[in-house]
Amino acid sequence: MFKLIFRFLLTYCATFWLIAVYGIKSGWSVRAVPDVVLYAGFLLVPVALSLVSLAFLPCFDDDNIGNCVECTLADQEFLPVYLGYFFVALSVGDDITLCFIFGIVFVFTFLAQTQYFNPIFLLFGYHFYHVTTQKGTRVFVIAGGKVIRSAKDAGFGNLKRINNTTYIKRKDKRE
Repeated sequence: MFKLIFRFLLTYCATFWLIAVYGIKSGWSVRAVPDVVLYAGFLLVPVALSLVSLAFLPCFDDDNIGNCVECTLADQEFLPVYLGYFFVALSVGDDITLCFIFGIVFVFTFLAQTQYFNPIFLLFGYHFYHVTTQKGTRVFVIAGGKVIRSAKDAGFGNLKRINNTTYIKRKDKRE
């Protein structure tokens, strides 16, 4: 159950930008709330929910990955996807169309989410890596802390297994 909620939260955080950009572009307002406060709220929703999703990490199984053959930074790889959300939001003409497009994007993202990339994690000091193990298995690792520059420095201990190809390592408090 926790894994499903975690997956839902990550999907929502990733796709909510579509709603936020559309709402700002369309000039959505709430009578008693200044627009700038409302728009800041739009931007803070995925940030706050991403923090909440990290609270679910203890629910996942522990794992380790050592002796990596290859480790490549993937932080920039998903930027085109998120820019795409912004461009779609800017081109949507009305609220009903937004609801349908958001629903479609959300479902496809939820069903296809094998790597659980959440760009908000970059703000929290996490980095994303494609890691190849000695057995030739390629996995996706989300790890807090400094950027890992080579495979010899890429021993990942104290990981949480999100699924068979995705792991996350909580950022150490001292980093």
